[in-house]
Amino acid sequence: MSALKLQHTLRDIHENMRELAPYRPAVLFNEFLVEGYSAVTLSSVSDTRALELLRAKLCLGTLITLYDDYADRPTQCDPDLLEMLYRLDFEGGDSLSDLAPMNRRVLLFAKSLLAATADILRGLPHYAHFKEVLRFDLRQFYLANQYSSLLLANSDLGSTIENRLYVHHNMGMVLVAMMDLMATERIQFSELGLMREVFLMGQRMGRIFNVLTTRKREVADGDITGELATCSTEEEILWAESRLRRELKCLRRQILTYDRKIKTFSVAGYLEGLMKVQRLHERMEGII
Repeated sequence: MSALKLQHTLRDIHENMRELAPYRPAVLFNEFLVEGYSAVTLSSVSDTRALELLRAKLCLGTLITLYDDYADRPTQCDPDLLEMLYRLDFEGGDSLSDLAPMNRRVLLFAKSLLAATADILRGLPHYAHFKEVLRFDLRQFYLANQYSSLLLANSDLGSTIENRLYVHHNMGMVLVAMMDLMATERIQFSELGLMREVFLMGQRMGRIFNVLTTRKREVADGDITGELATCSTEEEILWAESRLRRELKCLRRQILTYDRKIKTFSVAGYLEGLMKVQRLHERMEGII
């Protein structure tokens, strides 16, 4: 049954995104997101819950993709629509009054993605305990998107430090890790702060994977929100990419130091999943 529901969700995503974002290839949703989210699923999630959780993560990943395009793709930029989208959360949101037909379509689809996610999460053991944390993490994603919109409207605002502070939340990896904790039967709650440190470092790694493999596409799209957008010469780009690869090595070492501190899930297994995500980005460079 869960496998059929997953196929139905993927079909619904494909049909809607084909209309709303036709430039996004279907492989982004039915391969990249499926493989990526599966790779970083925490070892504490049972097989019986993993497939249903994947549906929720696919809805979230699609939502992130949808919002991202309206924030940093010049041909799609729509600040007014984004302000309405930012008022949505897992409990519902704005009305549909006075909207142009296409914007109404976007808002309805965003609402349906959040509602489908919430329906799945409400059945998890620790939904009530973590739901406010999840709403906070969703707001962090919204803030990252708002920063991207500011950059698009004010190109002189670009700052490597500020970019690093905000834009990694656009990956949504802390959000999906918290969903996994909602599904985890046995949690050492005293480890929660440490676990979120690992998730944030993993999210930064995910952002670096994305930056290193999507720069050429972003240049072609006119997207100036990438971390390498401030580089003006090939030499600067090579230096910046080298710095990012050194940061990746440092983050891998840091994350592994948590393996003995955290008992709720395997940190080493999570790190192995991140390495799979890196290889996935590299394999699909130029496609996603």
